[in-house]
Amino acid sequence: MTQAEQYYAEKKLIEAEEWFQKARNNRSLRYKEELLSLRLQELSPITSMKQSLASLDSRLNRLGESADFSGFMNVYAELLDTGRRLAGDQDPYASYYGEIADFYGIPDDVNRIFLQFISMFYRQAEDQLHQEQYVDNSFKWNLLAVPESFYGGEVHKQEKLLGMFQRHDETIMKRLAAGGKYTELLDWSYTMSSDYESHSVPASWVHRKTDELVHTMLQRDVQLGRPSDFVSHANSYKNYLSRTGQQGSDNMGYIQNQINRWLTAAQGMVKVQNYEGAVALYEALSGYQDVTGPLQAAQLAWTIHDPSRLLILWGGNGNFQHVSGGGKRFGGLAYAIGSDDNNVIYLAIMQADESIQLFQNHDFPVEVAIQQLSIEESLSTEASPVILVEGSTGSNLMMYSAYEAHNANLNLMFQFTADGYQVQPDKSLLVTSYEGASTDEIAMLERQGDQYQFTGFRLKYTDIAIADIENHLQERVRFSINILKGGYGEALAEQNGHYVMLRGEWDFTAGKSTMIGTFSEFQSIELPGSQDPPVVDPAEPETGQVDEGSMEEPGNPSETEDTETSDQLGNNQQEIPGDNGTEPARLIQVPVIVVESIE
Repeated sequence: MTQAEQYYAEKKLIEAEEWFQKARNNRSLRYKEELLSLRLQELSPITSMKQSLASLDSRLNRLGESADFSGFMNVYAELLDTGRRLAGDQDPYASYYGEIADFYGIPDDVNRIFLQFISMFYRQAEDQLHQEQYVDNSFKWNLLAVPESFYGGEVHKQEKLLGMFQRHDETIMKRLAAGGKYTELLDWSYTMSSDYESHSVPASWVHRKTDELVHTMLQRDVQLGRPSDFVSHANSYKNYLSRTGQQGSDNMGYIQNQINRWLTAAQGMVKVQNYEGAVALYEALSGYQDVTGPLQAAQLAWTIHDPSRLLILWGGNGNFQHVSGGGKRFGGLAYAIGSDDNNVIYLAIMQADESIQLFQNHDFPVEVAIQQLSIEESLSTEASPVILVEGSTGSNLMMYSAYEAHNANLNLMFQFTADGYQVQPDKSLLVTSYEGASTDEIAMLERQGDQYQFTGFRLKYTDIAIADIENHLQERVRFSINILKGGYGEALAEQNGHYVMLRGEWDFTAGKSTMIGTFSEFQSIELPGSQDPPVVDPAEPETGQVDEGSMEEPGNPSETEDTETSDQLGNNQQEIPGDNGTEPARLIQVPVIVVESIE
């Protein structure tokens, strides 16, 4: 009690309050109870501050030991609030707050615990890098929450922490980029920049380093020839810029320039018929911008170049053979014909909307080996293409089958075994070596409804000009001729200065005629000198086509014309001297043609 009174007298109220408390707690002392009670009541503000600060100090130390930074900061905030409140209080005992805090060692405890936390947060940053755990950034916000006095002031705090944050962030971003974790890089950068913004931390290095790493990764895509990866990375980066609110960057210009270079390269591939490469490149670039037009053009060019694609695009899973095709025919963009292992015949037409119309026929004999498929040009129309199938029969003859496209089917038009056939101007068929025909006969087929029907035979012959007769010995030929003088059984005839002798059981009539016959031998004939040869008709060409027009009787040519005609005689001739000054007779060798029919 005496010591307490001494401290009280010396105005050492904190020590006095402590000794008065000891005296009250010493129950063996039972004197001056009234004075003790009065002193403690007077010093109750000191008692209250001591109790409050003692509790705060205890809590601060406990939270520091448990590494509960959030709880520690809450208690630290209470400590600051208490100090601010007492500092503004008019209570005469408020000035003792600092002494009481020092009495409990609170400033030293706070300083020690803050430094412990700072060291712990730096270790957390290092541990996260070591463990490759890049999500938890709470250590940054905790370091920012530490009062600036522990860093030597606000300026030093910014320099130390922002420098440390930048090194930490760039290490993470470089690791993500090196590991090819492009999406993770952009997501991490977006999240980190958003967190910095919410904590009012200027962190320009995040976007700057992200742009640098993105450019490096895009360049690598180009160097490795990976346009699909480039487009994927470009789209992710564009989305990243949108999310972060950036208006643009140098990378966007680089991306568009590279896209344009690849578009030019794809056009070049089409020109050199590298359609597969062009389509693959266009498809890769389509993920970034609309390339529908050039892509469809390249696909169409590829399909025209490789018609089997059209059958595959239709969905066929067979082993297609004898495939051919083209573009811009039969009302479509492209077409293809082919067969499969079961001799099914296909015609596929790509329509303007890129849908595929398919025609099929399953009736061609499986046992017949198909040699060729083609478009029968002479019978096809734009609305109704006709496919010709040529199959091997095991002999010199071929099986010819024609199919007309109609209502998703290929309808049979004709099927026969022959040596060949010709389509006539009226679309009828002349078939050589037709089933059941002799070697001298040609079968005639005409279309009746949807199919061709046999209508009869005619003799086999070759259309020629009479000047070419000597090249067709013992062959049946058809020709036009001018009979000089009619008669039964035999007649001399001429065409453009070339003479022949006609024989046969016919009543030959003078004038122009078309007939069929066979050149078998030569015969010598004498042309009297007084007989002028016919004048060559300059308007009548010597061709292999039979002239169906009329021909005038020979006139009386002049001497000049007679000389020119004599020079043009195509037969062997010999002059025979005449009598009494007359012109010599001519002895010539002429082909003999046995006539079989006259038209």
